[in-house]
Order: sequence, then C-alpha cells, then structure tokens
Amino acid sequence: MKIEKRGSRHHIIPRSRGGANSKDNISIVRGKFHSIYHHLFSNMKPEEIVKYLNDYFWKGNYEIEIRRKR
Repeated sequence: MKIEKRGSRHHIIPRSRGGANSKDNISIVRGKFHSIYHHLFSNMKPEEIVKYLNDYFWKGNYEIEIRRKR
C-alpha cells in the first residue's frame, strides 16, 4: 500500500457532534487513512467506536478501553 506524504486534518470529536476546532481536537492523518476511518466509523466519537468494537466486532472475546489525557 502506498502511503501519501501529505496529511489531512481530522477532528477527533467531530465538529458536528460538538468538537472544537482547537489544536487538541485535531490530528493529522494520511489522506487515504482519513477516508477509510470515516468509511468504517462514520461520525462516531472515540468512546462510541470503542463500544462498537467491544460489543460487535470482538463479541466479548476482547475488551479495550479508552482513557482521555488531560
């Protein structure tokens, strides 16, 4: 897989879901991975993604948790 050198801005908490345009809510993601992320997880918040993976993807065989840095 060819990885692009340029990145695009990704809002960790989507702006449409109350996320800010601040530096701590923005990550730079390779363009193709950004598209794939939204294809897989649509407009979910990180906590919703973790819950989805735990409940449906791993079906109780694994469990991950999310901790927010402050």
